[in-house]
Amino acid sequence: MSTTTSEEIIPLWPGSSPRLPSPYGQVTTVPGLQDGKAVTLIRNVTEPALTVHRPDPGRATGTAVIVCPGGSFITLTRGTGADVADALAAQGCTAFVLRYRLLPSTPRDEDFVRHWATDYTMADIESQSYPAAIDARRAVQFVRERAAVWKVDPQHIGILGSSAGGQLAFSAATDYDRQSRPDHAAALYAPTWHEYTVPPDAPPLFLALAGDDPDDTVVPGNLARYQAWQSAGHAAELHVYAQGGHGFAMEPRGLPCDSWMDRYLDWLATTRPSD
Repeated sequence: MSTTTSEEIIPLWPGSSPRLPSPYGQVTTVPGLQDGKAVTLIRNVTEPALTVHRPDPGRATGTAVIVCPGGSFITLTRGTGADVADALAAQGCTAFVLRYRLLPSTPRDEDFVRHWATDYTMADIESQSYPAAIDARRAVQFVRERAAVWKVDPQHIGILGSSAGGQLAFSAATDYDRQSRPDHAAALYAPTWHEYTVPPDAPPLFLALAGDDPDDTVVPGNLARYQAWQSAGHAAELHVYAQGGHGFAMEPRGLPCDSWMDRYLDWLATTRPSD
């Protein structure tokens, strides 16, 4: 699910003072992480930034989507970041992968691979979601302020995230001001940790998950989100696949959940503002 694009790394707070030589993250490849296959990760992001994935000008629709990869607020996975953004760009969207702030990890790749699964508590992970949520809101505002530069419609800027990134996308859809309000929001198998209030002008919401997700907050939490949107009179779409586990956006699994991108694009077309 990818096409070749060039990446531009753009800091969300230009002029900030980086705290590391590579503040926008270091790339690590972990062998055997996903069904025995190597997975490319970005970690140690201390300064939030966007990477831009542009569509072919002849296919550009003016829609902007900010992609928030998953990775437990410790890493960002390429499969739910750059690969998803490339797939969106191939369909005419201008996609922006958000490199949001992450928990610090040991610089040496060998040490990270050996210890990362045991070095963090859920309290660490949940705490990191707060600065990351600030980055998500900032990303929406940042793209809207520069809509003319990227030739996108300032009234059709949305956010899509998976797992931890889905938590950020949902946070962006419930906590915003006029400039940072997303025009559409999508969360894939997002955990549910925090209380929220559905805003009176909440954006259209897309939710997708698998019924066999091992995270016991995903199914009930996202059903509740869907019902909350419906009860408040806002547009919402929910897809619950029988199988797929957690992380099915990473790569095809030979299951119906592989078509989640098609369902998302169908829904995205319904959210365009009226002329």
